[in-house]
Amino acid sequence: MSEKTIKRAGETIASKTNYIGNGMDGFVVLNLIDENGCPSGSAITTSKSNGIEWISMLAAVDSNKVRRITKNNKAGLTFATPEYNISLTGTIEIITDPDTKKDHWQDNFTKNHGDIDNPNYCTLLFKTHRYNIYFADDNSFAEGTLTTLTTPPDIEPMLQFEGNCEEALEAYKKAFGAKMPVFMRYSDANPGDYPTIEENQKNWVYHAQLIIGDKRIMLCDNLFNDLPRGHSVYPVVCFKTTEEAKTAFDILSKDATIITQPTSKTYSPYVATLVDKFGIHWDLMVY
Repeated sequence: MSEKTIKRAGETIASKTNYIGNGMDGFVVLNLIDENGCPSGSAITTSKSNGIEWISMLAAVDSNKVRRITKNNKAGLTFATPEYNISLTGTIEIITDPDTKKDHWQDNFTKNHGDIDNPNYCTLLFKTHRYNIYFADDNSFAEGTLTTLTTPPDIEPMLQFEGNCEEALEAYKKAFGAKMPVFMRYSDANPGDYPTIEENQKNWVYHAQLIIGDKRIMLCDNLFNDLPRGHSVYPVVCFKTTEEAKTAFDILSKDATIITQPTSKTYSPYVATLVDKFGIHWDLMVY
């Protein structure tokens, strides 16, 4: 019964995408965490979906939604009518790259928001972790986890540069046919991330991601030039929750050299950097 209910929920969500018409039937409630740590709900239209696994939406780059997601990417989506209730919780990825955005762009967006390369709009890609579904007509119910919060973390390489990261990104995009879902300059960072920064460094790359095939790498310009040439590649371990990242930090920090104490950054609610007692450089983050 649960598989049938989950499938029906996916079909219901799909019927809401690319909605053109009056009323609220094409909207979903997006629940985020605001600047004070409180839940904040708002209506948003959906663009595309894949069952209940992921749902994409459109948002203005300078909107409160995007600012809140940048600080905390955990979110909830609720599709509700008297006939059904579909509640999903998960995480959101902000996509600004036109090549990636086009996979989620709908024809009706162009009329209201301009062409797909309009830099003022981005795609929000929601990925479901947990679900709670109910249909009134047959009293069917399903709840569970798609991607549990105890899923093992991902490990990804970080490439660091000395002011020429953007040039490297363009070369890698052409060479590998790579997509770039995330691109941020230091000028895009929250002021608290780096309160002191040279004027000529504000245009450097703060945090970028390339998708090559189905694998992701991270890239940035190193403000401190503290990694010798040939040693500017190191692993970044991406956790699903802050608690998991803290546990790893507590274990690895014994007899380690702490480069960056655990903190939050514009692109992650938790980042810590250390060189363990074996001499290995690690970045730990929640993403």
